[in-house]
Amino acid sequence: MKLTLKFLQLVLLTLFFSCDEIEGPYGENNSNSGGGDTGIVYFRKVLVEDYTGHTCGNCPRAAEKIELLKENYGDKIVSMAIHVGFFAEPSPAGTEFEADFRSSTGNELDQFFGNAAAGLPNGLINRKSFAGQTIIQYNDWATKVNELVTVPVNAWITATPSLNQTTREVSVSVQTKILQEIDEPLSIVLYLVEDSIISPQKDYLPSVPGGVIEDYVHRHMLRASMNGAFGVPLSSDLTFIANQQFTTTGSYVIPLAWNLSQMHLVSVLYKTASKEVVQVDEKHL
Repeated sequence: MKLTLKFLQLVLLTLFFSCDEIEGPYGENNSNSGGGDTGIVYFRKVLVEDYTGHTCGNCPRAAEKIELLKENYGDKIVSMAIHVGFFAEPSPAGTEFEADFRSSTGNELDQFFGNAAAGLPNGLINRKSFAGQTIIQYNDWATKVNELVTVPVNAWITATPSLNQTTREVSVSVQTKILQEIDEPLSIVLYLVEDSIISPQKDYLPSVPGGVIEDYVHRHMLRASMNGAFGVPLSSDLTFIANQQFTTTGSYVIPLAWNLSQMHLVSVLYKTASKEVVQVDEKHL
């Protein structure tokens, strides 16, 4: 009888905690459920871009910071690791760091923002300038993210990707809805990101033998863009008003060297002139 009673208690506790769990999308005081969309809660997401390289021994600390941000903020954080500059250069074939994780898209972004020249690791938080500073050191990422997630959301984007497993072509339709007036032109860019790539990484921690993690897991790596490093205009409009909706499409053939099961689409809506991110969305292909 005691065993049966304990079993019933365990079942009831399991059911209680299972039903109490709420997963994203979610919203807080900065959410906006207007526009007549019953049951939809909008919230501001923040793009964290980690400029890095596999021979940068301090760069794993920045990657750890991103994972902590994701633990704390959940779906409100979207990230990309962008391999650029000296620390991303591959070594000769057959040697430890022969992989080349650079991309033409990442190189173009780096040329524009200047992250590699500033010394890695560093990053961008919504590509926003904070007191005149766009490149942010990773120790300050949490502070900047906390500032932005409390800003009322003014647009929502959601992507619907479709992947042909045979041809490896991904086709995407991205829906943008304006929630509050935005009085300047907007652009949208569609990035392809590969997660969980196993490859050596330098790490300067004293606890790391030889200063290299041979089976390091590279997370959220930028691979390419479907529509250029900075995308295309959302529309020809110069200003946007609440409840306007737009559709952006794109397609791309995934190279054989990339793991289809680990590919994600990161869609970024931003202010064309300043490059500051308005909203971001991430979907697994």
